[in-house]
Amino acid sequence: MGQFIVTNFIGLVAACMVVSVGFMFLVRKLFGLKYLRQHHEVSDPLLACVGTLFAILLGFMVANAMTRSEEARVNAEQEAGAVSDIFRLSMGLPDSIGVRVRTDCLTYVDGVIDDEWPTMAQRTMSQQVWNTYGEIWRDCLQYEPVSQRQNNIHSTMLDSVVRLGDCRRTRATQMSYTLPMVLWVVVLIGAAATGVLILFFGIQSTVMQVCTSALVTLVLCLNVFLLACYDDPFTGEVSVKPEAFRVARTTMLQVLEEKIK
Repeated sequence: MGQFIVTNFIGLVAACMVVSVGFMFLVRKLFGLKYLRQHHEVSDPLLACVGTLFAILLGFMVANAMTRSEEARVNAEQEAGAVSDIFRLSMGLPDSIGVRVRTDCLTYVDGVIDDEWPTMAQRTMSQQVWNTYGEIWRDCLQYEPVSQRQNNIHSTMLDSVVRLGDCRRTRATQMSYTLPMVLWVVVLIGAAATGVLILFFGIQSTVMQVCTSALVTLVLCLNVFLLACYDDPFTGEVSVKPEAFRVARTTMLQVLEEKIK
């Protein structure tokens, strides 16, 4: 639902504003301006009550969605940091194993950026990157340290590999972080109820009431759009981007250039 709202936002807003203004004219015609103004004492507290409850509900849901998005961003940074640590630690191992680890780390980062991240909007992860992750594990597990220094490096590297795996599995889980349909129904009903109550206010100037109804509808749509933007951490303009992995790749390439020099 969130992705549908984000994709079709302009059309949905235009349709909602047209419907709101249309119903406003219908209500004015059916009940008359005088009747509406006589019942402001009832409609005003009802709007205040419904509007406040809806604002609290929407505020909590947006805050929760933003928190989930931030957690996904932090997790991605930790994953990129873990693979960078493995890459740098491999510099202290013999070339027979170190070159292979560094190659796999670069392949992993390239796969995440170029292959896996674009497909995460469809909630799928690259099998090729999973295979590369497995290669990193095999490289580290098969190596046998021959000195205390190498043993310390190997132990720290294994900790980084474990952290990499934890972050990767968390990222796979976070792809399903979307708002359940039942909660979307609650949000949409709340927005619709608030918009309907606005129709029962009688403003003397028709132009002013048209502008008021359209503006309230626009604000309601913008709030729902904000929730939709943060609904899926890996989809849309405000989604988590693979910037941490791009930084990791740049750093790895710089380390390799310095090693060659």
